[in-house]
Amino acid sequence: MRESEPRSPVQVIQDLQDWYASPAGKHLYEELQDCLSQVLPGLFGYYALQVGALSREADLLQSSRIGRKIYMALEPCQGTVSASPLALPFQHDSLDLMVLLHTLDFSPDPHQVLREAHRVLISEGHLVVIAFNPLSMMGLAKLALLRSRRAPWGGHFYTARRLRDWFSLLDLAIMETRHIGLRPPVRNLRVQQRLGFLDHASRYGLARLGSVQIFVAKKRVLTLTPRPQPWRAPKPVLPVNVAEPSAREANHARAGRYLH
Repeated sequence: MRESEPRSPVQVIQDLQDWYASPAGKHLYEELQDCLSQVLPGLFGYYALQVGALSREADLLQSSRIGRKIYMALEPCQGTVSASPLALPFQHDSLDLMVLLHTLDFSPDPHQVLREAHRVLISEGHLVVIAFNPLSMMGLAKLALLRSRRAPWGGHFYTARRLRDWFSLLDLAIMETRHIGLRPPVRNLRVQQRLGFLDHASRYGLARLGSVQIFVAKKRVLTLTPRPQPWRAPKPVLPVNVAEPSAREANHARAGRYLH
C-alpha cells in the first residue's frame, strides 16, 4: 500500500501501536501513565470504560479506583469489547468514567464520538480525552510528513480551543487540562536520552507545547427549576361585552337586601 492511500481503521491502530513501541513513544507512554495516575484516582464510580489501546498489555485504567473496568477496541480481542466508538454498545447514563485514547484524532466523525460519550455517561460522570497537540514538536513533525497517511502523522490534531468548543456544545465542563511530551518525536534512543533535559522545561511555562494534551471533563445536566411567573390580572369570567359588578355595587346590593 502506498503512503498516500488512506489507511483502514485497523491499520491506523497498528501504526499507532508501532509508533508507541519506538523509543519516543515508550517515553511518551510512561509520561501518560504517570499523568493518569495523578488524575484517575480522584474520579469515582462503578463502571469505567477505556476506548483504544496502545498494546494488548496497555491498561490506562490501572490507577483508577473504579472496580468494574471495561476495555473496548475495534478488533476482537480476549478481555475486550469489540465495537465502534461511533455507536457504543452501552445504555444511556450507564458509565461513570470514559477514557478516549486518540479516538478523536483518527475518527471520521469526532463529533459523533463525543455525542456517544455524552449519551452513555451518567450525570456528573467524567470524560478523559487524550489527543495529540498540533502546537507542539509533534505538530511540527506532522507538517514535515504531511503526505504520510500512517499514524500518528495521518491523524487530525485539534487545537485545545476547538476541543473546548466541542465540549461546551455538549455541556461537558472541562475540569482540568494537562500537557505531556516535550521531547521531539525522534525514534533514536540515544537522541531521546540526550533530550531528557526537556522534561523539566514545563517549569518555565512551556508545558502547553507538549505533544499530548489531556482533558478531564464532567457531564453537566441542566436541571429545570421553576421560575416565578410575573403577576397577571385574572382573566374575566364573564364575556367581554358584559360589565362585571364593582365592589361598591356589590356592597349596595347586600345592604338593600338586609334593609328589606
